[in-house]
Order: sequence, then C-alpha cells, then structure tokens
Amino acid sequence: MNYHWLDCSDCRCHVAINWTVTADRLSGSVRRWAPDRSINDGKAFSLPRGEDSGAPAAGVVVACVCGAPIPLPARPDAVGGERTDDLRVTLTSGD
Repeated sequence: MNYHWLDCSDCRCHVAINWTVTADRLSGSVRRWAPDRSINDGKAFSLPRGEDSGAPAAGVVVACVCGAPIPLPARPDAVGGERTDDLRVTLTSGD
C-alpha cells in the first residue's frame, strides 16, 4: 500500500490518499477531513494503467472528494504492507 498526505488547495481539507498497483490497475481511496472536523468523507478510485506508465504512479492524477485534481507523486510519502506493521516513511525538512 502506498500513501500520500497533503492539504487540498481548493477545499482546504487535509487529504490522505492510499493506493496499490497491479499489472493493469491503480486502485485506492481518497479521504479528506476539515481541520474543524465539519467534513469527513472519502471515495474509492480505480484507474487502468497504460503500458508506458513508467513509475507506478507517475503522471497519475486523482480527484479530491471536492473535485480538485491531485497528482500522485512518483515516490509515495510512505509504503507499507496491508497485513504487516512495517511502514516506511520518507521525512522531509520544512526547508
């Protein structure tokens, strides 16, 4: 499972995206919540993968629940097994 976290520039909500990649599909979900907790919803997505898609999520854009486009990073913020406790997180400085 791959993970990406960000704040949506349109609805100003916190957004968590998780996805898995198979030979023919990229499937996952988008979950958003407002800082004041007035919004807490999500939706699933399933997208076909092209043969020349490069990195698993390179060039893929999903939509926030509000409809704003969110490009997935070529390298996720974290990677973990669905049934394991191992979670690799990439930390970046605020610089």
